[in-house]
Amino acid sequence: IANHVRYKIASLLTEKVSLSFIAKSCQVSLTTVIRTLKEFKSYLPKQSKKILPRVLMVDEFRSHASIEDKMSFICADGETGKLIDVLPTRKLPRLTSYFLGCTNPEEVEFLVTDMNAAYFQLTKRVLPNAKVVIDRFHIVKHMNQAFNELRIREMNELRKAGQKSQAEKLKKNWRFLLKNRANINHYEYKTWKSFRAPKYPFLTEAMMIDRLLEFSPPLKEAYPFFHELVEAFRDKDPDLFFSLLAELPETLDDSFREKLQNLLTHEEGITNAMIYPYSNGKIEAKNTHIKTMKRVSYGFKSFENMRIRIFLINQLINVR
Repeated sequence: IANHVRYKIASLLTEKVSLSFIAKSCQVSLTTVIRTLKEFKSYLPKQSKKILPRVLMVDEFRSHASIEDKMSFICADGETGKLIDVLPTRKLPRLTSYFLGCTNPEEVEFLVTDMNAAYFQLTKRVLPNAKVVIDRFHIVKHMNQAFNELRIREMNELRKAGQKSQAEKLKKNWRFLLKNRANINHYEYKTWKSFRAPKYPFLTEAMMIDRLLEFSPPLKEAYPFFHELVEAFRDKDPDLFFSLLAELPETLDDSFREKLQNLLTHEEGITNAMIYPYSNGKIEAKNTHIKTMKRVSYGFKSFENMRIRIFLINQLINVR
């Protein structure tokens, strides 16, 4: 094919569009587009020359293209957001082999991750000087899930007891129960859909939340402990956070208490999350871009082709 057509194909490969769209736009066959894509394989970075950043973000995404694992591994620079690499599996033996093959694993100072236990093993095996930092979003998500799961269990109990109306009110107003207590309005009286006149003519937001909590004693007991933990984390006070966790009363719902106290096993990573400014936000954004690319491309059968597209879209292969 002519060079200008080849260049147009290469340029479109850096966009989030399907291969069939590129073929139609350039008036060539799909096979020609795939062949042009594969020509970029030689431009992918070689593992032996791979230099790891000071702050390394790691995560996984569902690729559906890998024969090794349903979940593929992605890592990026925690300071610049630059993509480092994409691997076909997140399994520890493969990751260990990969990072041992890089030039400077001992120079990585921070490993930013979610609560996947496999990634913590990397610091012991191949990143000896790295401090683990658990992404703050996943910590808050874990606490929110613990409270939401308790609310759902209580809603089911209310339905069994014939209190369907109360269960529906807890379902419709769940966001208010998670709302930052500092932002709850205590002064403005208004009507609420779940608490209509004449029985409840006007209520403040705080009064409405109190009414919700009255439906479930276990939820009412858990509410202040949940918010004290979230506030301690938000205030970046690890001493208070872990003392609250360790001293949760036995009277709390067992599943709720146990789920929260699971965080005690991640003390180092959570403490570092409060001390250092690093998070997985940049790599989560890349995962979103990959999902968009997969959706418009109707998925990928070949992991290698997907990996080349990811590098092209992240402009890590220059199209000239």
